[in-house]
Amino acid sequence: MIKYIIYVLIAALMAIIFRGRITTLGYNDYKDTLGALLNISSIIFAIIGAWIAIIYPRAMARILNKRDSPQSNKAEGKESHKDANYLSELVEIVMVSAVVLMAVLLIQFFAPLLKGLVDVNYIPYVKYLNFTFVAFLAIAQFAAIFRVILVNYFFLNELRKKNVSDKINELHR
Repeated sequence: MIKYIIYVLIAALMAIIFRGRITTLGYNDYKDTLGALLNISSIIFAIIGAWIAIIYPRAMARILNKRDSPQSNKAEGKESHKDANYLSELVEIVMVSAVVLMAVLLIQFFAPLLKGLVDVNYIPYVKYLNFTFVAFLAIAQFAAIFRVILVNYFFLNELRKKNVSDKINELHR
């Protein structure tokens, strides 16, 4: 949760830094960014969702089969713990992408409707708020993409270690 507060603070800092330019921005200036966020979030949501669908049944099977064989409980528990770590990381990434998707859809739906309802005196503040919100969504989605890269890197690293260990064990037989 703290990291999302930091993302909001970074977005607010960006709004302060670019305050002179923000008041000249309109909805059309955000369309490309919103479209990119929508596309990227959709892709990550689908791919990581499929990955979870593959990992989650394996983790559930380990939990359910744990009761059957007491000798393998320790090894199963260790593997289940690794799966749970990967799963929790992936679920958070999917949740971030889902929230970004919903937020972008809401922005695209309500922006044209609300355009004429804002009092002229409050337009600069609304523009600051809009920029901060879109910047927050972009930062959160960027962080999710980076975390996908990290999860894949560490997953690949674990797989390589396991392959080397298996080869060493095979040579000792």
